[in-house]
Amino acid sequence: MSSFLYHLLAFWLFINYNNAQAANTECPIKSYQELVKCLEKAASPIKIVEQNLLATKHLEHIAHKLINPELEAESFSKGSTTSETSATLLFTLPLGNKRSANITAAQGEIKKSTAERDEVSQQTRLEIILTLYRLSQIQNEILIEKESTETFAKIISQFEKRPVLTPEQNVSLAVFKMALADHQLKLTSIKSFEEKLYQSLNAISQVKRELIEKNLPTRKLTWPEIKENKTDHDLSPSTRKALAEVEIAESLAVKARAEAWPDLKLGPTLRSTKESSATDTYIGISFNISLPVFNRNSGHISFFEQKKVSASLALEQVKNTESSTRNQLVHKYYKTVQALKGTLSLNTINENHSQIEKQFFKGLVSSALVIEAHRQLIDLEGRRNTAELEAIEALGKILTIDNQFQEEIL
Repeated sequence: MSSFLYHLLAFWLFINYNNAQAANTECPIKSYQELVKCLEKAASPIKIVEQNLLATKHLEHIAHKLINPELEAESFSKGSTTSETSATLLFTLPLGNKRSANITAAQGEIKKSTAERDEVSQQTRLEIILTLYRLSQIQNEILIEKESTETFAKIISQFEKRPVLTPEQNVSLAVFKMALADHQLKLTSIKSFEEKLYQSLNAISQVKRELIEKNLPTRKLTWPEIKENKTDHDLSPSTRKALAEVEIAESLAVKARAEAWPDLKLGPTLRSTKESSATDTYIGISFNISLPVFNRNSGHISFFEQKKVSASLALEQVKNTESSTRNQLVHKYYKTVQALKGTLSLNTINENHSQIEKQFFKGLVSSALVIEAHRQLIDLEGRRNTAELEAIEALGKILTIDNQFQEEIL
């Protein structure tokens, strides 16, 4: 290899190593909490609403802008001895509080975009948290399915090693083979779903699967208490968005009433006349205003007044719906948590399960009981996992309604 190519290769490796190091240190992950924050930071829905909010913040600057003055000038001449020149500088003065209404409407749009940003951020965080808990649960489900297939394979091997089988043993062998095939298919399905979840997380964050696996949450054993009632100051993103809609509707109604007033254009005028050798200069004031004779903007006023009523009704509906939903979620949360605390621990279940297998190998229990024990273990784990996710989801939604989920990681 030539010296030039050697140095070029070394430079390329150096650049790529630095880029890789920068990519790894951009979002350091050493815990479950850091993993959630990293995934949330990289999520496209959150990036979109953040950009929408940045764009909306410019509306207030637009509303504060002043209208540029208008310059009117004209000149007439008759021959070389007579001429007339005039110039007028007009400043537009909006009447009827239009500018203030525009500023209020812009501020309402900013509040609405802020509420939408918070709403999407909290929904996305909850989805990420549920996905990570589901991946953690799947790891346990895979272990259980693997243990089941290994047990059935061991039993089948023992049956096949026997020189002669009784009719009952032949039936048991066939049943165990069917059970083994069933659990192998379930294991394949679970692994496929697991891979799908990892790919979905990798697509939004480029975080490697190994790093996600190391920082998955453990089974949730402690559950926080929920406030019995939310205070009037705890406004959810949905309520704040509805409040912003009311504020926007009110400002647009004010603007519609203001637009019934014409804009006044006012400014100085300079006129100069020349006739032969004499020149006269005049200074005065000009103004321009449209007369509201045929139109008082009544259509727009009625339209936006009705929109204001509609926005107020929508706000009340959001409040009532959230109150009802919160009560349902609190009831579901406590019932689910109570059921989770009342179930047998996984260690106890595994001990009972191992005892049944030992008794089977001693010939004390039937093959049907062994298969049923494995099925019950898998069903119980699946229902327990579903209940855990339902409790976490209910808790996240309650905290969202209470406006307590901004930085909370369950």
